[in-house]
Amino acid sequence: MEKIIPRRLVRGLTVLGVGVSLVLASSVVTGPAIAAEDPDTVAPAVLAVEDLDGRPLTGEALREFLAQDAARTTATQPDTVPVAAAPAGTLANRDQIIRFAAAELGNGERPAGSNCTKYSSMCVAWCALFSTWVWRKAGVSIPQYPFTGDVYKWGQRNGKSYSKANLGSAVKGDVLLFGTGPSSPSTSTHIGIIESRSGSTVKMIEGNQQNAVRRVTRTLSGSTFYGGTRP
Repeated sequence: MEKIIPRRLVRGLTVLGVGVSLVLASSVVTGPAIAAEDPDTVAPAVLAVEDLDGRPLTGEALREFLAQDAARTTATQPDTVPVAAAPAGTLANRDQIIRFAAAELGNGERPAGSNCTKYSSMCVAWCALFSTWVWRKAGVSIPQYPFTGDVYKWGQRNGKSYSKANLGSAVKGDVLLFGTGPSSPSTSTHIGIIESRSGSTVKMIEGNQQNAVRRVTRTLSGSTFYGGTRP
């Protein structure tokens, strides 16, 4: 039986530019698949969001998440530094990265809104701190960076970063960088770890999503990500 999405929620999602292909509860995305090899294809950025108990995020909490995610995207400014692809380096234990990241689902700020977490002594925006904390725990020799762009630049120096033109090569354990480039917080706005990938869809574990670590399913698109970095 076809799932019915309330008109009020549909209007809210349309205003956010997300459209009604968002996965709610157990409903599925309709329409043709988006090819990962076409990084500039426009598609819904967020396909599903899990609540802290593992169930689909719904209602006001979902609307708040989508508003924050849309604000992050619309605030991104064009980057002035060319973002070039680099060859992949030695691969770390990707399964271990995923295990460590998944074990943190639901953990976050104490108190909420403080940006204070167990992932760093710094009470600052912590999505990059979380991702690099997980990588370090899995044995990756990377500093703990509070700025997402520094993760990409580290990868460039070490032959591990790739541009949005090569998003088709993204695999589990990689991080994906949101925005247009690594120059500044206005161009590099967020980061997440790929838990799994199916074609043009990536399931990600992201820190600092509504004050916690959450699982978010997204379209693998150059309109969202400017590139990725391998561990």
